[in-house]
Amino acid sequence: MGVLYAHYFPIFELERAMTAEAAYPRTLASPESSAKLSGRTELIAKLTVMLTVLGVAAWYLWQLAGQRQAMLLVLGVAMGAVLYCATFSFGNGWRRLITERNSLWIRAQMIMLVVASALILPVLAKGSLWGMPTFALVRPIGVSLVVGAFVFGIGMQIAGSCASGTLYHAGGGQLKMLVVLVTFAMGALWASAHYGWWMEQANFAPVTWTPHVGVFGAVLVNAGIAAGVYWLVSRLERARHGRVMPLTGSGTWGAGQGLLLGGLALAVLNFLMVGIAGRPWSVSNAFPLWGAKGSQWLGIELEIDFWDYWANPVTERALAGSLLDDITSVTNIGIIIGAMAVALLAKRYQLNWRLPIREWLGAALGGTLLGYGATIAFGCNIGAFFGGVVSGSLHGWIWFLLAFAGTAVGVFLRPLFIESRG
Repeated sequence: MGVLYAHYFPIFELERAMTAEAAYPRTLASPESSAKLSGRTELIAKLTVMLTVLGVAAWYLWQLAGQRQAMLLVLGVAMGAVLYCATFSFGNGWRRLITERNSLWIRAQMIMLVVASALILPVLAKGSLWGMPTFALVRPIGVSLVVGAFVFGIGMQIAGSCASGTLYHAGGGQLKMLVVLVTFAMGALWASAHYGWWMEQANFAPVTWTPHVGVFGAVLVNAGIAAGVYWLVSRLERARHGRVMPLTGSGTWGAGQGLLLGGLALAVLNFLMVGIAGRPWSVSNAFPLWGAKGSQWLGIELEIDFWDYWANPVTERALAGSLLDDITSVTNIGIIIGAMAVALLAKRYQLNWRLPIREWLGAALGGTLLGYGATIAFGCNIGAFFGGVVSGSLHGWIWFLLAFAGTAVGVFLRPLFIESRG
């Protein structure tokens, strides 16, 4: 099992450096064991430095913005580490189903959604967790959701990553993702200027399961839909390959185990997010704020105060305050730091500017589509899909359907911007 983890989880490669040959006394150690001892010492030193830096940063943030923000930073670091270790990608997984009929990623996501629903729906129904009032991410169903999710799906493939993937890939050293981050914020700010118009289009009232079937029934509804998706994608994989790669196993059949463990870990971390922040995990609602703050910092004069997106107490307060006071911003920063820490520990942190110009153009265009789509669709693959589903809201599943349709279009357009790498 340890060998399997070392193969599929980058972080577990570090175990090799931590295992010395106990059969030899130190004075009689072989060159190989001496190298392992040296690697172990180096690893312990790196871990000590990183944990110390994280502790100081959390303490400093606690002084500036309070205990909750410090806890969110640490939670974000854990999320970034899990995302990087498990390579838990929505955009890549959906593309793999379309192009290769590989359903591993989507099946892991379905299991994650069921487990998270079982953990989170009862807490949302109760209205509090650990003394923190909780609220669900429930949104209306209409034109903005349909168009935004579809546009986001296209952007995922052109940019080469989803919202959470952009954060952990950027932390892992992919400089291209810095372009995606910047244009994500620009696209989100652009969408906030049109937000009022999109909200005037046809919208239907939110649909949630819990008021109609209760908490247990809501969990069963999500489980039923997830099981249907699981069955469908498994059938597609079996039709292409004659078999379905399991999410557990050994050897070449263990490729999905990292995804399964990563999904389960993210379900638990999302539950912790509810207890700390009072609502499920979200990523993209930080990007309009980053775009607005960035424009202010650059001295670009925009009439943001007159845009409907900023005309509510939550966004107005966020715009007037510090980024360190924003729940999603601090969590996103933590995700980047967590992925960077794991990449450094695994010696996989490599900065690479040498990409074809079309990939840089794709990063800019894809990031803009991601930001615009996420803002008018009430979120991304995390806030709208993951957060919506575990809130018992129908809009989460509709977002998934439309974003997957957009992904199919994006896969068709992807070769114009990204060279095939498998």
